[in-house]
Amino acid sequence: MPGYKISVSKYSLDKKISTGSEFWPQFNSGFENKLIETDMLAQSIYDGYPITTWHKDHWRIGSNYICGQSIGLDFDSGDASSTIQALSKDKFISKYAAFVHTTISHTEEAPRSRVIFVLDEAIYQPNNYVLAASSLLWLFGTADRACRDAVRFWYGSKGCEFEYINQVLPLEIVKHLIKEYQETGLKEKRQSSKYIAPASQQEVSAALKLIPPWGINYDEWVQVLMGIHSQFGDDGYQLAESWADGKKGEIDHKWKSFHNNGNVTGAVTIATVFGIAKKFGWRKTDD
Repeated sequence: MPGYKISVSKYSLDKKISTGSEFWPQFNSGFENKLIETDMLAQSIYDGYPITTWHKDHWRIGSNYICGQSIGLDFDSGDASSTIQALSKDKFISKYAAFVHTTISHTEEAPRSRVIFVLDEAIYQPNNYVLAASSLLWLFGTADRACRDAVRFWYGSKGCEFEYINQVLPLEIVKHLIKEYQETGLKEKRQSSKYIAPASQQEVSAALKLIPPWGINYDEWVQVLMGIHSQFGDDGYQLAESWADGKKGEIDHKWKSFHNNGNVTGAVTIATVFGIAKKFGWRKTDD
């Protein structure tokens, strides 16, 4: 039977599941591994059905990963760069994406869209899937960095807008991107490993004072929030909010996404925050 290896939820949703909801276990066990063509995948999303990678034992957890043949990138900056129109004009997307659609959080005032890629071959190693997603995130610096773990799910979006591109992303292109990402995109991460995590929020606050929230790109802005969350959990929310200077509700939205889906690979830590701060003159006191 032809089609792409994608797992589709049996639950059609018209809103996100709230943190701590009793429905989470039922939802998490409700995905069905399918071979599905691109047009039917698009229809499932339009009808509100979430999707994820193939997994076993009817339980969406990393250790149950079987394979992945789709990767989604979320663009939720809430401005013109996150519109279907802008994204579909991108050369890489127009050549390799299956489709672009507005997400469940999209509004006319704050556009949010998702690009879905389907691969010509499935990826059977979870670490390689994470690398594939990470390389695409590296290529598109403004995409949501939470979209990288091997059993990440993407909500459907009832009645969403679509740009149906109907292209396939060859695994060979992904392998090439991974190589470039490992050679170039990880350099800053390797350099940041020498920083020692601080003992207090005061030290982080001192570093944050040197980072202008509107003087860095959106990807770095999200990394700062993720780094604070990685170090302090919910205790760091006030620190993040006081620094970020985001649009109304934006910090809260990002923060909640870290709880359920974000930064599970541990790729962004407080060392990332220090690495960004150092560009603006920050130095640890014992440097």
